[in-house]
Order: sequence, then C-alpha cells, then structure tokens
Amino acid sequence: MRLFKDKESKKRLERWFGRQWVNLIMLATRFLTVERARAFGRIMGNLGFYLIPRHRRQAIRNVNLIYGKEKSKKERREMIRRTFIHASCFGWETIYLYTHNITDGKVKGLVREVKGLEHLEKAMARGRGVIGLGAHLGNFPLLARRLDTLGFPSTSIMRQMRDEKLETIFTIMRERFRQRCIPKLPVSRAIKESIAWLRQGNLLMIYVDQRSGRGVKVDFMGVSTPTPTGAAVFALKTGAAVLPIVNVQDGDGFYNLLIGEELPVVKTGDQKKDIFLNTARFNKAIEKYIRLYPDQWFWFHNRWKGVKLNEN
Repeated sequence: MRLFKDKESKKRLERWFGRQWVNLIMLATRFLTVERARAFGRIMGNLGFYLIPRHRRQAIRNVNLIYGKEKSKKERREMIRRTFIHASCFGWETIYLYTHNITDGKVKGLVREVKGLEHLEKAMARGRGVIGLGAHLGNFPLLARRLDTLGFPSTSIMRQMRDEKLETIFTIMRERFRQRCIPKLPVSRAIKESIAWLRQGNLLMIYVDQRSGRGVKVDFMGVSTPTPTGAAVFALKTGAAVLPIVNVQDGDGFYNLLIGEELPVVKTGDQKKDIFLNTARFNKAIEKYIRLYPDQWFWFHNRWKGVKLNEN
C-alpha cells in the first residue's frame, strides 16, 4: 500500500515536519546557552548519521568521489559522521544566535581571531566594492555578523527555501541578527541589486561552492562540474576586488575569520574566456579552505550531479 498519493503530498508532509523541527529548536534554544545548544547538536548529529539515509548516501558518494584514493573506507566513514555532527551543531548554534538578542561583544567572543583583515581593508579602501568568495563551511551566517562588527557591513545572494512559510520564519530571524540578504529570485532583480551594492563600495558575499546548472564547467576538488559564474561576472562588470572569506571553527569550539589575499581578475578581452578563467581560479581559492576543514563543509549537497564513480 502506498503511503502517499503523489510526490507533492510527500513534500508537503516533509515540509510540515521540517517547520515543526525548526520551531522545536527555536523553543529549546531560548532556554539554553550556546554551549548547551551545541551539545544537543552533537547528539542529534550522531543520530542523524544513522537515521537520515538519504543525506548519508549523498555524503558517501561525494566523499568517495573526492577522497576515494586518499582515505580508507573507515576514514571516509568517520569523516562523514563528523560532517553530520558539524551540520547539526551549526543548525542548533545558528538558530540559537537568531533567537537571542546577541550583542556585538558576544559575536566577538565567538569569533575570536580575525586573520588577514589587512587584505580586506586595502581592497575596500579603493571604493569600488569587494566580492567575498564564500563557502558553506564553518558558520557562514556568523561570518556576516562578525564582518559587521569590524565596520564592513555585507550582503549576500541567497536562494529562497522551497517552503515559503519556513522562508518567512528565517527571513525574520536573519533580519533580527543583522544578516542582510538579496533574494536570488527573480534573477534580474538580484543582479541589479548586487551591482548597485558593489558600486556603492560595499562588500558582497557570494557562495561559490554549490552546483549551478547554468554555470560553466570547471575543476572543483579535482572533478569538472558546473559552477556558478556570478562572482566572475560581477568582478568583470564592476571592477570590484575579489578575495576569499571563510569562518571556520577551531579545536576549542570558537571561530576564526580567515580573509585571504586579493585574487587578481583576469581580463583578456574575450568575455567568455575571462568568465571561465576567473571562475576556475575562484573555485580553486575556495577549494583550498574546504580541503583544510573538510569536516565543516556540507557534503550532503549533490555538487557533482551526473558524475559517475565506483562507490566502494
């Protein structure tokens, strides 16, 4: 007997459960410290590794593809388990931050070290805007707030959630947390707002580590895959500086904001070639950080969709 009449019924139920889970975490975190929220996240992450087979299968596929020749099966499995734990801790921690009136002092206490600030200061001083290359690594919402405390308010292009009700909940929480976002859809408006933001001399964060069906195929983690071109297009159009910015957790549970050196933008005069070359170079810059902190990256995303591999 079929449990659901159609796929849409299944999706509606999944989204309803998703909203209830978020509401439950929002309620729980009101009575917790950030340390306790992380502790619950660790418990849920360990459980999720065993109880969410769909995400586990996707993570196994991705990790096998990238690290199949470098790590043993046992090492890859343990890496995936740690990824589940990090993702769950990230979720609990972020909702904690969203639901509390977090002061700038508290943010500075969570992100203790800022490395490479001189690169951002130098790039911003030119007044032509800066594109921060980001990744779904560490805690990226906290990255935006920490930049704000340094005097560099930023915004980022964000894909809306499929569940409109859940998107409304998170939009309210992000605004309360002073996390600015430009909705990805409609695309024409997102492009217009992003260019205007850069031309005002501001910082635009673009997360370049996820798949884009309309992008160009470049190497990412050793595998050719479609990649978003927005960072390259905006850099070529506006003359904005480009540098990688990530916020990763250290062994003590605190975060380090890492700002890399500016990446020169290639300009050959051939637009298609320039977009391809710069997208490839930007990808490599972000890949470096993912390889340094692989447990803190979201391996559940179908980044290498369609790539065949021998899954041992």
